[in-house]
Amino acid sequence: MTSAVGVGFGKVILLGEHAVVYGYPALAAALPQGVTLVAALQPGDRGAHGLRLTLELESWRLAVDTAALPEHPVSQALCAIAAELVKGWGGDAPSWSGGAVRLHGTAEIWPSAGLGSSAALAVAAARALGALAGRALDDAAVRAAASAGERVFHGQPSGLDVALATSGGAGVFERQGGLVPLPLPRLGLVIGHSGAPRSTAAMVARVAERTAGDRDDVRLRELGQATARGLSAVAARDLPALGAAMDAAHGQLAALGVSTDRLDEMCALARGAGALGAKLTGAGGGGCAIALVPPGASALAAAIEAAWQLRGLDTRRVELGAG
Repeated sequence: MTSAVGVGFGKVILLGEHAVVYGYPALAAALPQGVTLVAALQPGDRGAHGLRLTLELESWRLAVDTAALPEHPVSQALCAIAAELVKGWGGDAPSWSGGAVRLHGTAEIWPSAGLGSSAALAVAAARALGALAGRALDDAAVRAAASAGERVFHGQPSGLDVALATSGGAGVFERQGGLVPLPLPRLGLVIGHSGAPRSTAAMVARVAERTAGDRDDVRLRELGQATARGLSAVAARDLPALGAAMDAAHGQLAALGVSTDRLDEMCALARGAGALGAKLTGAGGGGCAIALVPPGASALAAAIEAAWQLRGLDTRRVELGAG
């Protein structure tokens, strides 16, 4: 095989970010969009120290060569993914071992925006490299390889992003139990990018400082309770109640210091335009906000987009759930 394709999904956290680090559940869903990579062998173009990987994602303005830029985080993540794949194969060297592989493709989500971009990239790379070697990878093998890359980016990630990037769908995630699939009612989301990049590690550290790492901090408890209310709303297919839980969660995230003036403004504008609820999604400190609308409510979604676009923000719409 001379080329192969791998796909990883983006994600949104509807409820539970940051609290999930302390053992509370999070409600999250994969996006229809993500990262698609094509892996192709590059004969005769080897690195000085074995496998050479190059990655090109024009939409992210990302170009990395593990031989030329070995210290780049993406280079290190790609090497970690490849090493984990080989480990999973019992050390049996794949066809590309010691050679060169070019990875290129498309990304339909914003990077560093709270939409699971690094996990989508890692899953797409793992799947493409596995397929290029002619090896069948089950979801567990994909998660193991992608998680090795995610640890380069985030230290000790919760595993939520990789789980959804791999499996798609929606679910309830807990650190100890992983992702339990959960059917969502059909719902619409408007996603807006605040225009500010963010650092997951920095925001996790901020919450740890604000709460002294105490799971019983009132703000973390309130986030956990908002998730519980949201799960009840999902079970009842009550989108207004889900929106109210999202509003409450944003308030607690702001109290923890991970929102920003722009994210607060975006949420207020969305509610003013008629959104059922709005909140930041992901680590905060920048990145994206999401606004909940009924499925098929194109006029309402357009009004929210217009309110955000008047502030110069990029937006997009998605529909989630199976009805």
